[in-house]
Order: sequence, then structure tokens, then C-alpha cells
Amino acid sequence: MKFFRQLSILLLSISIFSCQSIKKSFESRDYDSVISQFLKTNNFDDEELSMFEKSYKAAFDRDKQQITVLKSLNNGERWEEIFDLYTKINTRQNNVLRLLPLHYTNGDEAIIETFNFSSVLEESKQNAAQFYYDQGVKLLNSGVKSSIRQSLDYFAASKKFYINYKDVNELMDQALAKGKNYVLLIVERNPTLMVPPSFEQSIVDNVKLTQRDQWVNIDYRRKDNVVYDYVVKLNLYDIQVSPDALKEFNTVEEKTIEDGWQYVLDSRGNVQKDSLGNDIKIPKYAKISCQVKETRMNKTAQVFGDATIYDAQTKDYIKNQKCSGNAAFDYSYFQVYGNRDALSTATLSKLGNPPALFPNSFDMVERSKEQLIRCYQDFVMANYNAFAYAK
Repeated sequence: MKFFRQLSILLLSISIFSCQSIKKSFESRDYDSVISQFLKTNNFDDEELSMFEKSYKAAFDRDKQQITVLKSLNNGERWEEIFDLYTKINTRQNNVLRLLPLHYTNGDEAIIETFNFSSVLEESKQNAAQFYYDQGVKLLNSGVKSSIRQSLDYFAASKKFYINYKDVNELMDQALAKGKNYVLLIVERNPTLMVPPSFEQSIVDNVKLTQRDQWVNIDYRRKDNVVYDYVVKLNLYDIQVSPDALKEFNTVEEKTIEDGWQYVLDSRGNVQKDSLGNDIKIPKYAKISCQVKETRMNKTAQVFGDATIYDAQTKDYIKNQKCSGNAAFDYSYFQVYGNRDALSTATLSKLGNPPALFPNSFDMVERSKEQLIRCYQDFVMANYNAFAYAK
């Protein structure tokens, strides 16, 4: 009995608290809160039902009035708001339908009007999708890249209502293509410069750009069907290759080594004996030597250029940066004549290099390419945002 008494008190407390909460929301005209709380109530009294009935009508009238105002503005941008309001009203009605009919304790039925919102939902949905579609088409056909890019947002807004609205997917593909900035990377050189075959194009072919942007397309070879917005040119204007520099250094390394033994003689020329009567012997030393010939080879190359951004249509200069490539050939080898045992450990470690020939000028210029590529690549990356958002 005690348990059931406590349970009854608890349920009564919950009911009283629920009523007070609904009443507080009703008095503050928070009609949506009244409806939400009522829908969660399992047991309700006449006062709660009356507040719910009035709140439901008030919320409907409020939303209907807002829709009327929005329609009177005659602004296509408002159709999404109108659709959202109709959706809100319809969702609220569907949540309430499962409780109907609702009755007071005297048997009277609460007046909860319901409507079929299918046609107005479809109308507002269609109008919203059409408005965004029309705005997108207008921007797409503007010929201004910033507007063409903006058209994507309108087409995406249209797709919120119908995933395949008209030809919106094809138009979005067009916007992506028309809104891009097309960039051509090229390398040119002073025609008097002697470089390896295909040297210029091989620089471009080895540029690695990790950044990607939907509004930038970079080509490494010119395409006839593309109208480019920018050209980034690496211009090679000078090459300096030093003469072959060869120097020889001759040194002699010596070492004293143990070379057998000899007896220790006394003043009379006799072999001395130790305390055990054994002959006394001492090590005998000899000096050995080895001639070392070191040949040092050195050759350098420098390729000078600059990277420049041009407007592809007007040919106007936009930005410039110096770029150069440096290469050095440093090589040495050793030749020895004499007793190798006389050589130090340090010298022995250098004997692995065989004699070599100097690289020719083409080879030296080719070796400079790595630095040129890195400079060119860094220049393009540093200006990537300008390619993406200019024009």
C-alpha cells in the first residue's frame, strides 16, 4: 500500500508540474512549447487541453499570417521561407493527428482544424526551386567569372528541393567549366643559349603541384581549344659554364715499420744473454714511403631566368620573380706509387674513386634543372590563390 501511495503522489506531482509548465508557456505566448509539451503528456486535464487547443490555433494563425506577408512581398527569394513555414505547419499537424479526436471531461470535442497541405507545399517547393534555377541561369550567362561561380550556389539551392530539377546538373557542370581560370605553364629561352634537347619542356613536365582548386585548371602544354586566363612563363636568358678546372697535388707519406730483429751485442761483439741464459733480441725497424697523387676536378654551371605571370588576353605583366639553377661538379681521385703500407687510414679511405672525365656543358646545364624546377614550382604555388580568385 505504501508503494502505491508513493507512486500516486509522484504521478500527481508530475501532473501538477506539467500543468504549471504548460500554463507558463501559454501565458508567455510560447505556443510551440505548449504544443510540444502537450504532445508528451499522457494524462491531461481540461485546462491543459484548452491551452493546447488555443495554442494550436494561435500557432497556425501566426504562421499563416507570416506566409501571407511573405507572398505580398512578391520576392522570389522568399519562396524557400514560405516552403519552410508550410513544412512546419504540416509537421505540427501530423504530430497532432495521432492524438485526435481529443475530448473534455464533459464529452465536448476539442476543435483542432486540419488541412491538406500537399498542393501548397508542392507550389512553394516548385516556386523556390524555379527561383534559384532562374537566378543561377542568369549568373551563368553573365560572362563574368565571379558571377558564374556564384551560380553554383543557386543551382545547389535548387537541388535542395529536387535533386534532378530540370537540367540543373548539366548547368552546374557548365558553371564549373566556365568559372575556372585556365593557366598555362611554359618555359622559353634566349635562342642563342645552348641547352639539351627538350630542356624547356622537361622542366614543365617535372613541376609537381599538390594544391588543387575547383576554380583553377593548370596545363603544362598548350591546348588549342582552351582560352587561357594566365600564362606563367619561366624565361631562361643566360647560361654560364665554367672551364674545366683540374689541380694535382703530390705528397709523400712515410711510416716506420718493424722489419725483423737483431741480437744485442756487448762491447766485445758477443751476443748478450739474459738472466736465464737466452740470447737477447731486439726489433729492427725500417722506413717505408709511398707517393700520393691527388687529382681534384671542379666545374660549375649557372642558368639564369625569371618567372613571370601574364594576363593571357591583355599580355599585361602581373608578377615577376628571379629563378636560377646552379650545378657543381666536384670530384677527386688518388693514384699511389710505392709501398701502400705507408699510407694512413684517411688516405686509404679515399682510394675508391677511379679516374673520371669532366661532364660536358650540356650535362652541367641538365644538372641545374632541379633548382629551376623547384623555384618555378614555388612561384606557382605562392600565387595559386591569385589564379583561383582573380577575374
